Amino acid sequence: MLSTLKLGKSLGRRAAQLRPFSALPAVTFNEVKFVKEDVEKVMMELPDYNFYEMKESVPNPYQGTTLDRSILLDPPAPQLVAPKAEFSKLENGMKVASIDKQGLTARIGLYVQAGSRYESSANFGVSHMVSLMSFHSTAHLSNLRSVKTLEQLGAHDRTSCKAGREEISYQVEVQREYLPLVVPIMVGNVLFPRLLPWEVKSAQGEVKVARDALAGNPDDMINELLHKAAYCNNTLGLSTMASERSMPYFAPDTIRSFLLDHFAPERMVLVGVNVAHSELSKWAMRSFADYNAIPMKKREATKALYTGGDLRLEGSSPYCHLALGFESVPFGQQELAPVALLQTILGGGNAVQTGIGAGVTSRLSTQVVKQSPYVESCSAFNTSYTDSGLFGVYGVSQPEKAGDMAKAIGKTLGSLTSVSKDELSKAKAMLKGKMYRQADNDVELMQDMGQQLLLTGKYGSPADFAKIIDGVSESDVTAAAKKILSSKLSLAAYGDTHAVPHYAAMEAAVKA
Repeated sequence: MLSTLKLGKSLGRRAAQLRPFSALPAVTFNEVKFVKEDVEKVMMELPDYNFYEMKESVPNPYQGTTLDRSILLDPPAPQLVAPKAEFSKLENGMKVASIDKQGLTARIGLYVQAGSRYESSANFGVSHMVSLMSFHSTAHLSNLRSVKTLEQLGAHDRTSCKAGREEISYQVEVQREYLPLVVPIMVGNVLFPRLLPWEVKSAQGEVKVARDALAGNPDDMINELLHKAAYCNNTLGLSTMASERSMPYFAPDTIRSFLLDHFAPERMVLVGVNVAHSELSKWAMRSFADYNAIPMKKREATKALYTGGDLRLEGSSPYCHLALGFESVPFGQQELAPVALLQTILGGGNAVQTGIGAGVTSRLSTQVVKQSPYVESCSAFNTSYTDSGLFGVYGVSQPEKAGDMAKAIGKTLGSLTSVSKDELSKAKAMLKGKMYRQADNDVELMQDMGQQLLLTGKYGSPADFAKIIDGVSESDVTAAAKKILSSKLSLAAYGDTHAVPHYAAMEAAVKA
């Protein structure tokens, strides 16, 4: 939970001195055995649906109905059941987790521990290629049939696949009664994609579209540049996006080879929110039961090497986008709760937003944003991975005042080695409040469960992490700050960067 707290626009991922991840309650997985079932009986359990039927529009029978009149003849009595996390593990090693909040819309995510950090010079960009080939032809459904099925389920614009640095996630949002139809489609993408040559060739054009979108999104571009500067030419510094140089090996064999190396069920987690756990486990089992899954292969564990560095790129943005980062703690380590509190103490703000959780009393808001009318926004971020992390500040300002903003940020970062008792107490309350609010968001809850189980094999609820936060002392926070600031600076700038100070000047500003 702590790793997913984001105060930056596109930068952000969770820990404590006394109770690290290892102190969280152990997760008990109920084993789900593969069962050979009668196909005809299984089909009888599917909701009424016709793959080929496109219903004609009919007059709306509820037109003119006011909200004070129920459209149900026999409205069912509500079943008030407290949401709880449930866990299972298939016979092949795939983990299944869910929380049923009794919502009508189910959100299902399939997370695979494979991403750009596992690429090599022979297949740079392949994880992005995998995401572009999602929900295309499989052994059971053609591309057209997959698209039309999702359209009729109302999920065509709620279906996505995103490749990150350490995971690839498939996500679908659909009415909960259609879970039996969606789970096999998702599993088919990782179990038996056909990767037809003409579909792969057609997807190549999407690479340029994605890169143009990246260039037009300064927040995402800064995220990309900062990782490249922080982990120069290794693991987490590898781009999550294919490039023009990747086109020669954007081919079915390259993608299939990557799937065979990394898409074993033991590296997968299926997560559902607003679904019955028994149903999710049952249909996950049925999706694998009659097929041989990809066998687990040992892969070289190359540790992320934090290098620090300076990377600037002129872009189309009229503003200067600047990020200063330092090496943070890995996912699940002891110091992660103090680091999350440091992020909350720094906080952030912008020139117009003053809503709940906007951090108007935080250090960055009071010492950077409110001190200059030329600063558009400024916020802290913390991103944790399995063996490293990034902590820092991201700011946006008018180009000619970028130097002033950079020096103010550096000074604020340097002051983290001193934290008062009242400031820490307020940060704890804010951090716990943010965690509980995020738990009400189905998408963030699903992503949080998937990442925790994928990277640690454990799950901590907001209540568990609230106890960890309460156990953090002032000395824990200042010790974490000193450790972070002792690492080498990473600097990334995008847009109009002519006034950004020299790298050495920024290092001096932080240590002053």
